[in-house]
Amino acid sequence: MKFVCNKENIAADIAEVIRAFNPHALEGEDGKEARLTFTREEKAVKILLEYSELENIPKYTFEKRVNLEHLTDENEVKRIVKRTAKVMVYDLMARVYNTALPYGSLTGVRPTKLFRDTRNSGAGALEYFTGDLRVSKDKALLIQSVCAAQEGYIDISRKNIDLFVNIPFCTTRCSYCSFISAEIGRVKKFIPGYVDLLVKEIEDARALIAERGYKLRAVYVGGGTPTSLDDSDFLRVMEALKGVGVEFTVEAGRPDTITFDKLKIMDDMGVTRVSVNPQSLNDKTIALIGRRHTAADFFAAYDLARKFSFDVNCDLIAGLPGESEEDFAVTADGICALRSENVTVHTLALKKGSGLKLAGYDNTYSHVDVMTDYARKKAAECGYIPYYMYRQKYMSGNLENVGYCLPGKQCIYNIDIMEECASIIACGAGGISKLYIPEENRLERLADPKGIDVYLQRGQSLISAKREFFPQVN
Repeated sequence: MKFVCNKENIAADIAEVIRAFNPHALEGEDGKEARLTFTREEKAVKILLEYSELENIPKYTFEKRVNLEHLTDENEVKRIVKRTAKVMVYDLMARVYNTALPYGSLTGVRPTKLFRDTRNSGAGALEYFTGDLRVSKDKALLIQSVCAAQEGYIDISRKNIDLFVNIPFCTTRCSYCSFISAEIGRVKKFIPGYVDLLVKEIEDARALIAERGYKLRAVYVGGGTPTSLDDSDFLRVMEALKGVGVEFTVEAGRPDTITFDKLKIMDDMGVTRVSVNPQSLNDKTIALIGRRHTAADFFAAYDLARKFSFDVNCDLIAGLPGESEEDFAVTADGICALRSENVTVHTLALKKGSGLKLAGYDNTYSHVDVMTDYARKKAAECGYIPYYMYRQKYMSGNLENVGYCLPGKQCIYNIDIMEECASIIACGAGGISKLYIPEENRLERLADPKGIDVYLQRGQSLISAKREFFPQVN
């Protein structure tokens, strides 16, 4: 299909609506064309949508005017016009493909943020989502439940800040992974320098937080797999974070990297929360996606973590290659039965750069919705509530990732980053610092280089850049 739009600044977002119906729809010429034309009038924007197949004769024409009479903010005008156009394109594609999508015209990462903003404006958020945006009632209720679980955990203040530490190394690279991470065996020569610079970044970030009047809410050490470092390097990073006195998560992730000694280091340094992630309890699947552990290894690592006082999160993925609905149910049943404080259910997303994508795997799996629905029901049966969610491009079934928790075990960092309601100071290659401006409900971003070699070359300038980026707040 050919998509033509005379507004380049919003064309890409609108094209995502078409890809939500068919990820390959815009990859070739098939004689079909969707043409979207915006015309600015004195007090309105006219949107004309035309669609034709084979012959150059419109078989579908729809026109709508967006009234701008009471709008003075150009950013708000852009948002309303874009949202209107997305719904128009959604309605067209629903006719073309004779189907409806669970999230309707929504293509954004954070549907909960839009739900909350709509509710705070005084409008009926549930009705707006199911009516105007075409979101299914089931997904709208899920979004509403997540927002309810976040009540009391969102604290809007310019002073609030989280600290993120990125350790972009893994023992192997999972076939679905598109993160900037490297197999640690291949980059050993960079590790000492990386840890040196990372520790300096952390120390200066903690000093900056104190000096500039910020209030630290949470610390999150992710990657990659932080526990892929050897004990001495891991200890150095943990020592730089000792005594933070807030929620402190380490994404241990790979069961084959979790040892008693590493858990003891985390416990001694004040870590409060760890992730032990199987992704699947099917050994055949685990091997297929490139992980060097078994389901038995996961259970052993989980039991080891339970010897300490950490809250534990476990990740699983719906839609992995070769897995049936029954295979996924075994994983969901096994994980929920453990009663870890958090369970995160991801839907497989195939991004550019992932091994599965490069190998030509097609994740347009028609029954992945059955898997995520099963996980949601199983989680509820076991006493879990959904407390954060987000969506990504190229997700199976155009679905979502959902974090579940036992009541009172919400992860502050996950809420802050997904709802974009706090600043984040990020250390490490690929880390993105974010300055939250509550008066305008927006973020400004500052990224560390993704490449490890470039990160090391930048050195002290990274620290200086953060000091220029984060202002005094007290």
